[in-house]
Amino acid sequence: MEVMILGPAGSGKSLLTASFGKYLQGEGFIVKFVNLDPGCAVLPYKCDYDVRGMFTVEGIMQSEGLGPNGAMLRAMEKLCNVEIPKFSADFTLIDTPGQLEVFAFHKSGPKIVKSLEDPVGIFIIDGTIEIEDLPAIYLYALAVRYRLGINMITTINKADLLDEAKAEKVKDYLLNPSEHKEKLEFKGVLHDIYTPLSEILQTVIPAQRIPLISAKTGKGLDELLNMLYEVKCVCGDLT
Repeated sequence: MEVMILGPAGSGKSLLTASFGKYLQGEGFIVKFVNLDPGCAVLPYKCDYDVRGMFTVEGIMQSEGLGPNGAMLRAMEKLCNVEIPKFSADFTLIDTPGQLEVFAFHKSGPKIVKSLEDPVGIFIIDGTIEIEDLPAIYLYALAVRYRLGINMITTINKADLLDEAKAEKVKDYLLNPSEHKEKLEFKGVLHDIYTPLSEILQTVIPAQRIPLISAKTGKGLDELLNMLYEVKCVCGDLT
């Protein structure tokens, strides 16, 4: 199974790739690690395929005289020509670039996805963000899902940093946004935007449970594994 780890910068993609891979290996699975981020300096796992062996953002900056943003865009162009090896493994975990929007909304993202056999995405939401930010981040997750055209599990990471009340509040909103539209503390124009947005999200969110996980402590990784199997099963129910 090819699993793409997706999420905004700082959400914990690389750490989840490492900790989930270690968990899977502990369960007896053969796991391969792929890094598609040409801008990272260090990784918490040993790569079986690392795009930095072909090019890096820093190298492009130096060779082409570009700034960080220009070099990242140039790197995405190069990424279009990358062919990820076909590994003989139970799971291939694919760590995506830190700047997700550059990957997902550039042609490189969909092209990489199309080159894979039948990938599943794991989208990470940082559980420490404010409740008022959840509509925007969930809309972002849906946009990435439809842009890449893959089945995707949405997870809430950094559960180790949340108290029980905050964790349940975050999870409940993501499952039932329209029921919380009046509870979000917005005024004026923002209230006028987020109220209908919550209604729209309610109609388009996938019917699935959202696991609370911690890439740091390993909390919830067993449920995440179960959901990966369910999303691959035509009879599976992610609710």
